[in-house]
Amino acid sequence: MQKTKRISTETDGSPSIKKKVTFHSPQIENKKKGGVNVKSGKINFDKGKTKTFKKFNKNDTKDRNISKKKPLTSQGNGEKPKWSEMKKEKKNLRTERRKAKATAQIFEISHKAKLLAAQIQRKVVKPDFRTKACKELHSLIKGQYKSIALTHDLSRVIQVLLKYSAEDIRNEITEELLDIMVPMMRSKYATHSVKRILKYGTDYIRHEVIKKLFGHIVSLASHTISAPVLDYAYGEFASNKEKRHMQQEFYGDMYKNSKDDKVKTLSDTYKDSPEMKSAILQSCKANIQKILDKNLHDSELLHSVLYDYIRECSSEDRVELISTLSSLIVPLSNSLPGVNAASMCVWQGTNKDKKTILKVVKEHVVPLSKHKTGHRLLIAIFDSVDDTVLVKKVIVSTIVDNIKDIANDHWGILTLRWLIKPKDPTAFHPSFINFLEEGLKSGTSKKDADLRVSELREAILPALKTDIESDAVFWLDSKIKLLLLVALLSVESSKPILEALAKVICRSEWIIKENDKEVLAIEDAGIHMCLKKLAILDKTASDSLGEAICDNIDDETLKVWLSSNRGCFFILKLIENNNDKIASKFIKKVKKYGNILKQQSSEGTKLLLQCIKK
Repeated sequence: MQKTKRISTETDGSPSIKKKVTFHSPQIENKKKGGVNVKSGKINFDKGKTKTFKKFNKNDTKDRNISKKKPLTSQGNGEKPKWSEMKKEKKNLRTERRKAKATAQIFEISHKAKLLAAQIQRKVVKPDFRTKACKELHSLIKGQYKSIALTHDLSRVIQVLLKYSAEDIRNEITEELLDIMVPMMRSKYATHSVKRILKYGTDYIRHEVIKKLFGHIVSLASHTISAPVLDYAYGEFASNKEKRHMQQEFYGDMYKNSKDDKVKTLSDTYKDSPEMKSAILQSCKANIQKILDKNLHDSELLHSVLYDYIRECSSEDRVELISTLSSLIVPLSNSLPGVNAASMCVWQGTNKDKKTILKVVKEHVVPLSKHKTGHRLLIAIFDSVDDTVLVKKVIVSTIVDNIKDIANDHWGILTLRWLIKPKDPTAFHPSFINFLEEGLKSGTSKKDADLRVSELREAILPALKTDIESDAVFWLDSKIKLLLLVALLSVESSKPILEALAKVICRSEWIIKENDKEVLAIEDAGIHMCLKKLAILDKTASDSLGEAICDNIDDETLKVWLSSNRGCFFILKLIENNNDKIASKFIKKVKKYGNILKQQSSEGTKLLLQCIKK
C-alpha cells in the first residue's frame, strides 16, 4: 500500500521550519531568513497572548538542512561572535553607568584608591610602605568620606584605613563621618566601618560615636543591620552612664532628646509622677514588642530593658510576656540581665510555661552548663521547678552523659556543685544566693526545698561516684575538680572513692600541668589547699582519707613529702584530724625518716617534728 504524503494545513506565508534561537548585538537590524523572523533586543512576554509551536517532524526532508552542530551566530551571515569585543563593550557600558551615578571627581579617584587599599592589606608589606600608603590614600579621598561611606566598594577602602592607619588619620576620618553615623549604622556596607571605628578608635572617639546614636536607639535596635553593631557598642564600650541613657529611650519619647541622670531603672521614671506609670509601661512594652517581632532578641540592651519591665509591669502583662519569652529562654541567657529575666520566667511562669522552657533547654544543656551566665538558668530551674522527674529526665540525665566534658569547665563545675551541695557559700556568691531565695518566694513553687534537693541529688551522685572510682586521676588534676570532691565527700563519705583517691595521691610521680609546666602536685598551692580540706573532713566522716593514705603510701612517696614544706603540712593535717590509731601509724612511719626532717628548715617541718616528739 502506497503511503499518502502528509499535506501541510499551514498557509503559504507561515514558516515551515523549526525556529532557531540566535544571539544578536543591539546594532543588528531585523532580518528574515528562511521564513524565520530574527529580531534583536530583549524578549517581550505579552500577557494574555499564547504561542503554539509546531512539532518538529523528523521525516520532513525540508528541515534536514538544520544542523545541531552548527554554532550559534551573532549575525545572519554565519560568522562567529567576537567575544573579546562583546566583553569590552559591556565593560564600557558599565563604566558609563558608573560615571553617570557618581560625581566625576569620585570616579577618578576610586580606581587609584582601591589599588592602594589592596597594597596596604597585603601581609608581606613593610611597615614604612604601609604608613606611607595610608597617608597617600587618606590625602586622596579626604573630604569625600561622606559621599563614599555608603557605597559597596569604597566603603571597604575606609575600613582598610581605619584598621591600618595611624591614630591621627583615624580621628580625622571619624570626625568627618560623625554626622552620618546613623545612616551608616543602617547601611549594609557602611556598618562595617562603624565597627572598625569602635574597635580601633580611641575612647574619646568611641564615646563621640555613641553620643551621635542618642535619639535613634529604639529604631537602631529594631533594625536588622544596625542592631548587632548597637549591641556591640553597648556591651563593649559604653560607660554605665551611657548604658542608662540608651535604656531610657525605651521608656518613652520624652527621653529621646533629653536624658535624666537620676533615672537608673524603669521605676525611677514615675517615682515623682505615679500617674505616668501606665503610659510609660505601655510605651516600654510597645518598644520591646517591636524588637521581639523582628527576632532581634539576642541583645544585652534589650535584655536590660526586659528585666526592668518584667519587674514593674502588671501581672496580666507579665503572664503575656512570659508566654512569649518561654521559647526564647536560651538566647536570653547570654547576658546577666537576660538570665535574670529568664529566671523570673522560670519562677513565675505557669506549669505550661515551665514545660516549654524545659523543652527548649533540653537541646542546649551542655553549652548552657558551661556558659558564664547560662549556668545560672539551670541553677534557677534546679532551685524552683517542682517537677523533679521531668528535670531529671530532660537536664540531669544529659549532664550525667557528659559529666567529664562539663567538669572540665569552670562554670560546669559550679553546675555540678549546685546539684551536690546547693547554696554552698564557699562556691556561690551571697548575692546570687539571695537573688534565688527572693525569686523562689515570689514564684509558684510549692514543693519542700530539701525534698527537691535530695531528689535531684539521687540522680547525679551514683554516676559521679562511679566515674571518680574508675578514673580518679581525672578528678585530681585541678583545683576546681578537687573542690567538687570536697563538696561530695562532705555530703556523703564513700570508702571506694577514698581508696581510689589515695592510690593517686600516694604516687611519688603525681604531677599536674600548670601554665604548660609540669609541677609536683603536692607542691601546687591550689592542690595543697584542697588536700588540707579533704584531711579536715576526716574529723567527722565515717570513712577516713588518712587511713586510706596510710595504707597506700610507700617509702619513696613519704621521702618526697617530708622533703617538702607543703608535704609536711599535709601529713600534719592528717595526723591532727584522725583518731589516735591512725595518727600513731603515721607518726611511726614518719619517725623512720627523722633525719630528713632535721635537715629541713621550713615551717611545716618544724611543726611536724614537734608533733612527733609529743
